[in-house]
Amino acid sequence: MEEEKLSFKCEMFFGKNWKYLFWGMIVAIAVIAWELHSITAQMEELKASIYDNNGKVVLTTTDGRAIKVVKTPLKAEYLKQYAISVFVNNFIVSRSELTEGFSRANITTYKDVLEASKSLGNIYLYFLDTKSQSEESKRSVGQFISYIQWLINAVARDKLPEYINIVDYTVNSFEYNGNKYSIDIYIKVATNSWILSQGRYQNERGQVRIKATGDFDLERSSDVNPYGMRIDSFEIEMVTKGDKL
Repeated sequence: MEEEKLSFKCEMFFGKNWKYLFWGMIVAIAVIAWELHSITAQMEELKASIYDNNGKVVLTTTDGRAIKVVKTPLKAEYLKQYAISVFVNNFIVSRSELTEGFSRANITTYKDVLEASKSLGNIYLYFLDTKSQSEESKRSVGQFISYIQWLINAVARDKLPEYINIVDYTVNSFEYNGNKYSIDIYIKVATNSWILSQGRYQNERGQVRIKATGDFDLERSSDVNPYGMRIDSFEIEMVTKGDKL
């Protein structure tokens, strides 16, 4: 009897209050759905933030500002053109440049060369690993210093043309694999040299050959070196007075 009374009371309760119970369930379902939507939106925002952070690298500009740069796959053709630009435009220097328009009679130290030639200074600061003790770094720095010494000697022995203009270049080979590169390039130049024995300037055409290896790493990117290019080894056959094609 007691069970029948309890059952009857429950039926009466649900019969009188079914509307309230129904709408209460609807509201509860709506609240749960909204909470799930909110959680999903937050997860999507978190995912987007993670992708954004992983897809960019933070760089420091020359004036100390931190900027985010989007990471993109390094394409061999872009890197080839960049490497060509670096070697064509930064290694070839003339006597007039090293002597700052012939205002300096003597060039005797590495510092003299690097201060006179901004391009060579940038190579030393941003394209060579001067702090590492690895064999590649020691070799590249040693080869670069040897080239600087050659320039000093060429000025002293009157072998370096007073003016050198880049005319054209030919890429003999460029290989890129696993962020490592090798390049062999001929650079055609027009020179204007003072011939002391003749007391006059002489126009000539010559060429410079550069062979180099290295790698690219965006984590080393900077304003001066956006692709993080590193030079591990290089050889340069520089033009001198009297050279002719």
